[in-house]
Amino acid sequence: MSKTIKIIIALIVIAIILFIISKPDGSQKIKIGVIAPLTGARADAGEYTKNALELAEKKINKSNSKYKVDFIIEDSRYEAQTAVSALRKLIDFDKVNFIIGPYGSSEVMAAGPIAEKSKVLMLVTGAQSPDITNLGDYIFRIIHNSDQEAPIFAKFVSSKMKSNTLHFLALNTAITDPYIKLFKPVLESQGKQVGLIEKFDPKANDFRAELTKLKKQEHTDIFLIITPKQGAVLLKQARDIGVKAQFYNIGVEGPELLTQSNGTSEGLLYPYSYDNASSEESVREFYNSYMSIFGSEPDTIAANVYDAAQLIHLCIENVGLNVGSVKKCLYDTKDYHGVGGTFSIDSNGDTLKEIFIKTIKDGKFVRYEK
Repeated sequence: MSKTIKIIIALIVIAIILFIISKPDGSQKIKIGVIAPLTGARADAGEYTKNALELAEKKINKSNSKYKVDFIIEDSRYEAQTAVSALRKLIDFDKVNFIIGPYGSSEVMAAGPIAEKSKVLMLVTGAQSPDITNLGDYIFRIIHNSDQEAPIFAKFVSSKMKSNTLHFLALNTAITDPYIKLFKPVLESQGKQVGLIEKFDPKANDFRAELTKLKKQEHTDIFLIITPKQGAVLLKQARDIGVKAQFYNIGVEGPELLTQSNGTSEGLLYPYSYDNASSEESVREFYNSYMSIFGSEPDTIAANVYDAAQLIHLCIENVGLNVGSVKKCLYDTKDYHGVGGTFSIDSNGDTLKEIFIKTIKDGKFVRYEK
């Protein structure tokens, strides 16, 4: 055999090997960035995120799909600038094109413009501020936004109020002012009004000064925009200083709200879009797997993160790794049966979901029934 033929054969073998290695046959992994509050005031949301990603990774990587996933998780500490730093690291160092998160509205408002400029797809799973809608063409949401929720909940709250005035105790973050702005006109159209608006730091753990102002109000109705852990502290402090009120909250479920409130969270009313009691097979499989592995119930963040991971993977599986093609696939999402509910994505990148009311009854998060 001549030397030339040997070289040609060797080149053919190398070409075949390179083709096999590069071919998306299941051994190729997609890097997906994740920005979540693993520490800080919303570390509970970070825990839900990690758990959901573990379930999604197992399901995807054990399937016969062409692409597998590798999640690279960065801690935002529930801080806007830390979220920006995490995003920069994922884009510049890890070279990712797809990102799940960040969690909070302030984080998304800070990081979103950078993702948009870099043409990196961002799937938001927890932030509801209506301002996020205008961040750009590469920013999507798997959670419903305040534009959908606030008018529905305002009408419900007005029907349940014991007084004519609703007072707000709220986190000083990017969600609060836009939410109240959307909420107020609907409330007023029902003959009610907004009273005091008291804001506090996301790290606050003493609310007695704010509650004392409201103690003077007879038959008080109080709307909370607060984390589960803070909610438990606030509700206990309200009881201790004698504040009697009907409490409402933006839909946040977390074990701390039940285990640390000493029963004071009973009767809390809030809007939600994740139904963990749904009979849909995908919902039951997710819920049972989560409970089996982690020993606790998943919340809407866990469900939304899981759906975000599955949806990104589904689009890549169908159209490949081109960011523009994946973006179009996301915009084309209609009636997707996720574990967090059936949803479609509109022309703004926002998710449209059914919104219903839940409450805490006998120490459990349940659907509200009249």
